[in-house]
Amino acid sequence: MSNFMEEYAKKIPKSIELFKRSQSVTPGGVGSGLRFWAPSPFFIDRGEGAYLWDIDGNKYLDYSMCYAAMIAGYANPIITEAIRVQTEKGTLFGCPVEIVLELADEIRRRYPVMEMTRFTQSGVEATLSAVRLARAATKKDGVIKVEGAYHGCADIFLISTGVPSSTPAGPGWMPSSIVESTGIPEGASKDTYVVQFNHLESLEYQLKKHEGEIACFILEPCMTNGGVIPPDPGYLKAVRELTRKHNVLLIFDEVKIGCRIAVGGACERYGIEPDIVTLAKAIGGGTPLGAFGAKSELMQHITPVGGAFHAGTYSHNPLTAAAGLACLKEVMTNEATERIRNLGDKYAENLEEIITRIDLPASVTHEGPLGGIQFVPEIPHTYRQANMCNKAMYDEYWYGMLSKGIIPTGHGWFEEYSISVSHTEKDIEETLNITEDVLSEIKNNH
Repeated sequence: MSNFMEEYAKKIPKSIELFKRSQSVTPGGVGSGLRFWAPSPFFIDRGEGAYLWDIDGNKYLDYSMCYAAMIAGYANPIITEAIRVQTEKGTLFGCPVEIVLELADEIRRRYPVMEMTRFTQSGVEATLSAVRLARAATKKDGVIKVEGAYHGCADIFLISTGVPSSTPAGPGWMPSSIVESTGIPEGASKDTYVVQFNHLESLEYQLKKHEGEIACFILEPCMTNGGVIPPDPGYLKAVRELTRKHNVLLIFDEVKIGCRIAVGGACERYGIEPDIVTLAKAIGGGTPLGAFGAKSELMQHITPVGGAFHAGTYSHNPLTAAAGLACLKEVMTNEATERIRNLGDKYAENLEEIITRIDLPASVTHEGPLGGIQFVPEIPHTYRQANMCNKAMYDEYWYGMLSKGIIPTGHGWFEEYSISVSHTEKDIEETLNITEDVLSEIKNNH
């Protein structure tokens, strides 16, 4: 890894210098705890399509796409124009605007279960609001989440987002509820219970143990915090049946996968109807926009008609609605969604062939345009299995690709690659060639 890291470091002298300044004005020199990597993150000058340019003039083919938010690509002209037009009319009013209704209609077309929608500024606001809605509707406090799943940086969700090495994580059928940040009161985990993904026994155990206490089960139907872990055949159907049996609302967190793995997201892809859906990233067209929605009857629990409070100065604002509407209606068309799915399938298949040919202890998991190389010898079905990956080998891969002008994923073994509408077959071919070279060198080093 050291050679790859050294090669990368030589390319970014201006970023390294600017990073020193950044450390004096913001903690760790970064705006997010996940955006630091040694010796320095690169500072971006501009983006276009699937490419980024840093302040040192380096060009990168990007597969992180701002953690899957930039599905339309950087500086998409359709979205840029929609923002420009709305900016001239005004960016924020604090009053209803018709374009927000048009966006809600488009979401309802894609997600019939979302008969009514409320908009937020982010994915975490959407998931928090969804849980509040579930608690208000059921008059119960308990929340079940998946071990390793990330639903945003809120106290009730930063529970067992990883499998800590220093704290017993509990058996697979009953993972422990472990607070994973300082500053969170001990009681935050009191009503949050943890299960394993693709593990029905753990879910059934928690539902029976806490019968009458659980308001909702929130999960990504295709888990993305672990390099992308698809659901096993029949898993989601069984989850739906179990939650109904125990009078527990099912929340699909589609912040990352929504409007991407299918036009109607996971609901369409897997043929499952949850009670509540949360969306963000793709629906914003690169602007800060989230949403949560459900059947009309359930949404009547939201203020002002119900008692579950929801508000926000920037909620239902016309600027993000304009960007989101342009993204969904003009960019993420049925044809575009099918194209990136096919491109994602091709990419994953070729990655698998490379890994097999090189005889590397790794596997590829994916769902359409989202996926990841898992540095474990067998395909993982749970976060705990994915967490057994060779993290040093992953770092070699990441820095190796970065040094050659490709951002393969977000930084971290648990991040996924994201193929946007701006990626081309030529981009994929170029990336595969470079990937083979990097992985071959890693194989030789080991």
